Formats: sequence, C-alpha cells, structure tokens
Amino acid sequence: MTNLADSLTKTADILKQSKFTMAFTGAGISVESGIPPFRGEHGLWNKYNQQVLDLGYFLNNPAHCWIYIRGIFYDFFADAKPNDAHRMLAKMESSKLLNAVVTQNIDNLHYQAGSETVYEFHGNSKKLKVFKMRTCL
Repeated sequence: MTNLADSLTKTADILKQSKFTMAFTGAGISVESGIPPFRGEHGLWNKYNQQVLDLGYFLNNPAHCWIYIRGIFYDFFADAKPNDAHRMLAKMESSKLLNAVVTQNIDNLHYQAGSETVYEFHGNSKKLKVFKMRTCL
C-alpha cells in the first residue's frame, strides 16, 4: 500500500504530463466560504422547499419564489469570499497545471479567486438577468 506522499507525487506527475486538465466542482467547495450545500444535513433543502426553484412553479408564482431566491442566492452569497480550494485551483491554472474549472456553483467564487477559464453549468448569480414576464405583470 502506498502512503500519502507517494500518492501526491504520482498525482503531481500525472498533472504535469496531462495535455488538458479540468477540475470539476460542486457545492462542497464553497461550504468553507459560508455557502451551505443544497443537500445533506445542513443543506438548504432542509430549510427551503426546493419547489421554489422549479421553473414551472416559478412561472406561476414569481412573487413567492423571489422571496426565497433572494434568501438563497443573495443573502448567503453576499459576504462569501473564495477559500483555499478556490485559490489553489486558480493558482494551478496560472501555473499551467489546470486548463479549466467546470462548476455547478453559481457563486462566482472561482472568478473572485483568480480563475480565468470557468465553465458554469448553472450560470452565475452575478450575471443574473431579470426580465419581465406576463405572469409578473
């Protein structure tokens, strides 16, 4: 059985030889920054009904949903700062050990940490576009 140092050395060698390396992140990376995950013991779905983020429900109940959207995405994200994991990925990118980050997170913390090539699977709360819909009028 190899020890941790051997495993880290082997991982570093693989990264150095890689032609294109991507990191995939999700809610767990931002927990240390004060943003709770959606699932799990301290997840947001224990506090909120996930129906408030369902598009169909939103289209029929926009005023109700915006109350929760604000609480979930703006109150939790407002003071969040990148943590060591975000900064390490940015440093790996600037050192050419990482080509891109693919994330499910919409908290903008990868960009704040200095990552430049970030593919945001669910978008970015800082770039949210508000538009008028007939149901809102």
